[in-house]
Amino acid sequence: MAQGIVAKIWNVSVGSGTRSASAQISSSIDYIENPEKVGVTLGLTTVNQISNELSYVANEIKTVQGLYIGTRHISEFQNATNEMMQVKEFYGKLDGRVATHGVISLDEAESDPKNAGKLMLLLDDLMKQVFPENQVVYAVHTNTENLHIHFILNTVGMDGKKIHMDHNFMKKVFEPTLNGLAEQYGFTPNSTWSQTPKKDVVPFPTRKIWLREMIDDAIAQTDDIASCIAYLRSKELTVNVGKNISVQMEGMPKAIRTGTLGENYTINGIVRRIATKMEPLVWKSIGSHSHYLPEREMMNFIPVKMKNYKKMSAQEKVEAIRLIKLKRNPWEESYKDNWAIQSMSKQLNQVAYVFETVHYYSHGTDSTTTAMEEILKQRKQLAIEKKSIRKNMSEYKPIIAIYEEMKQYMLRAYLYDAYGRTEYLDDFKKYKELSERLEKLYGKTVEEVADFMIDQKNQLLYAKAQEAELSAQYRAIKNYVSEGRFNVKQEGLSFYKAVGHSEALRNAREYNVLTSDIRYITARGVNDITIRVITTPELMDEKTSIVTTVTVLGADNTKRKEISSKDMDAKTFQEATFNLAKEYELRDCKISKKNSRGNIL
Repeated sequence: MAQGIVAKIWNVSVGSGTRSASAQISSSIDYIENPEKVGVTLGLTTVNQISNELSYVANEIKTVQGLYIGTRHISEFQNATNEMMQVKEFYGKLDGRVATHGVISLDEAESDPKNAGKLMLLLDDLMKQVFPENQVVYAVHTNTENLHIHFILNTVGMDGKKIHMDHNFMKKVFEPTLNGLAEQYGFTPNSTWSQTPKKDVVPFPTRKIWLREMIDDAIAQTDDIASCIAYLRSKELTVNVGKNISVQMEGMPKAIRTGTLGENYTINGIVRRIATKMEPLVWKSIGSHSHYLPEREMMNFIPVKMKNYKKMSAQEKVEAIRLIKLKRNPWEESYKDNWAIQSMSKQLNQVAYVFETVHYYSHGTDSTTTAMEEILKQRKQLAIEKKSIRKNMSEYKPIIAIYEEMKQYMLRAYLYDAYGRTEYLDDFKKYKELSERLEKLYGKTVEEVADFMIDQKNQLLYAKAQEAELSAQYRAIKNYVSEGRFNVKQEGLSFYKAVGHSEALRNAREYNVLTSDIRYITARGVNDITIRVITTPELMDEKTSIVTTVTVLGADNTKRKEISSKDMDAKTFQEATFNLAKEYELRDCKISKKNSRGNIL
């Protein structure tokens, strides 16, 4: 628990709904808060937001009938909202952060209500030094163990300047000033603010592992969030609860939010895990996204073996001697012939494989563009399903940890149980203890968890095999199209689709496939121009990306117009492409690797 005076401030923005002071200060004082009461969305206007915050601070019960209320640059407390709004309207600064709400709390030992007056004087001096030009209203609350004062600060000052608080503001300005005033008024300063930050001797990844294990154990041992927090505190862990949970182990220089440990360790994650820990395991599966196509044997190649001279027939000997007399080596020529035919056979088989791959993934349209887009779509879906399985397994990490520990004792426990090997009695006891823990805390048997683990790991292996197959098929199609060795249907496309920039850009960003391509586009009914499209990898903003240049060529190959994605953002380039199509009536397009004169690139 923090010692001495403590403080917390936060911004109140239009529509933010951040107004629950009791919840906000819970991370600074030592008592349990209800996290469900944090951050209730109000959807208020600027005026109502300030008015509601002031109403909370000025609560008649908490302030003992208005006795402990004060202001700065405000003539009348009851009219504070209007006076703050007048300043905002004068300078035209009505949006964004409309107010700053803060709380300063005294140490419990100094929280006698008699100190309320001194606390108000401290607050007034603090505002003079830190926010001298800003309107403030404040009120002391005496209804908790720690005497504390709330203040509402107009973010727009009387000089028109808006408050700016960077990440060093509290540490460099607010806290040192408050500590100095605390000493001046006889209160205990916050010792942690004046300490020189110490480096943790334990690496942060190790701390994360320890904290996760402690929280996992707390979830296993308890049935609600309050009990879980109490359990953690019983293990000498400092736990503060507000909108987030922060934890601090002995030896840690400062507390960290549990959310930094992973999604399963946020407040919502912990509540969900407690509620579902006894439910049946959820089995996730990978769908079928790749189509296995064996390379077809278009040509059955049988190599010709050159025989030993003694084993040749008379006719074979005559032919061999004839070649030798012509100063030709019959054995070498036989090898070369075999190699040439074998190479030809391999190429034919590869062409058949690519054609069938394109035919399948293009849904029978024989479009390489459609086929490659479909392969990328299936890979993306696979990635989503893999992520879902990994996330699902992470939800069962405590259960899996018990199972993995049981595996260490499984064989020796069996030898004791089945064959009476007494030297393994301790292993048998440990195995039984873990088994009972698994069933008692999570309602699971070791057989059930084992089957689950095997299935989920096999699902990931299945996904990996499909990814490898899809990648190989994508590369095969791309290589044949890029080399111009395989022609499939590339006509009837829209001009935007034929340009292919969006596809190339997506491939670069999501799959790191960097295209280098030049193509010519013609459109049905348009005979006087040809569109040349050059796509190349290029370094943009220190990142490898794709640049596409579209050039309109006349009948004599002279440049009429040109646009480039390098010179404009994605949306502007898209609009320029559509405008180009509209200007030259480019519809029902065809892609070719030849220019308008028929020259192959």
